[in-house]
Amino acid sequence: MGLTVLIADDETMPRMVLREHLPWAELGVTEIVEASDGDETVEQARACRPDILISDVKMPRKTGLEAAEAIRSFCPGCQVVFLSGYSDKEYLKGAIRLKAVSYVEKPIDLEELTQVLREIVEERRQRERFTPQALLAASPEDGAEGPDGQAEDGRRLTELGGWIRHREKEKTEAALSRLYRDLARRPGLDPEYLRHIYCQIVFLFLNAAEAYNVTAVTRRADFLLYSAVKQETPEQLWGVLLQTARDYFSTAEPKETDIAARVEQILARWYADCTLAVQDVAGELGYTTAYLCAAYKKSCGKTVNQRLTEMRISQAKKLLAQSERKLYEVARTVGYSDGKYFAKLFTRETGLTPKEYREKHREI
Repeated sequence: MGLTVLIADDETMPRMVLREHLPWAELGVTEIVEASDGDETVEQARACRPDILISDVKMPRKTGLEAAEAIRSFCPGCQVVFLSGYSDKEYLKGAIRLKAVSYVEKPIDLEELTQVLREIVEERRQRERFTPQALLAASPEDGAEGPDGQAEDGRRLTELGGWIRHREKEKTEAALSRLYRDLARRPGLDPEYLRHIYCQIVFLFLNAAEAYNVTAVTRRADFLLYSAVKQETPEQLWGVLLQTARDYFSTAEPKETDIAARVEQILARWYADCTLAVQDVAGELGYTTAYLCAAYKKSCGKTVNQRLTEMRISQAKKLLAQSERKLYEVARTVGYSDGKYFAKLFTRETGLTPKEYREKHREI
């Protein structure tokens, strides 16, 4: 299936140059959609679900950063390349925080952009090639190892997954050893069935390693998946799995209190950025969003978003009491682009409207 690219720029000429002068067929792109402002970019993305967004940073109605963030909310797999003739560090900082693939300056160097796109396409191909569905599709037909044997193997894999997720080192290694001994004793073991079991165990480790940020395992993902094809005996495959288990358990789980302290530092530094999201905090710290949220709540008893709101409302109180700034100015200063939403949130959190709070706490 071909790729879809969305080109967003408020100027006609750059859109035309990109549409006409890039090797789209070579890149596997079969559909090119255009948009001339930020709002139209989001609308087009909802309709075409692009694989790649090439967007100017500065556009009317929504900036490229705002449009990309909105698109990522419903199309998380979309890869983003930003274009800009502006050297403003705030735009570059925003592009990095949104995890854009690249930031290409105008005037556009077509060779540079083509190379960026080649890398995106190749990465997508590799990722699609090594999905669990693709690898496990090679497993034998139902009954190839007997229904009773497969049922027992499934039960053991479920148990093993629990030990891995809960970081039970001894139980994980014991479960791996039992499963290995049982498989090695089976006469005429189908190599494809062995690879099937191996792949399932690899994904148990990879999923857990991603959640706990164990890079010693996640950075070897390609090797582990290739091993399913290269190795053919239980001894070879289990050697790889045992090393993976050692790597997985060699990294100590970070303490929730340490994670919470680092989250506090990031929120204090970035709370005024209206585009700040929990995913950005997790990305900066190198954790998955789910793991970060669970660790922070376990340590602090509240969510990251609740803490962010507390910080913003606290700063808003100071501004309302100590300055004559207009409501929308206060809202923007503490990280809210919508003044009406800020007023509603402030009232909910404090029991007073911003105007009532200012009148009650105004400093003489």
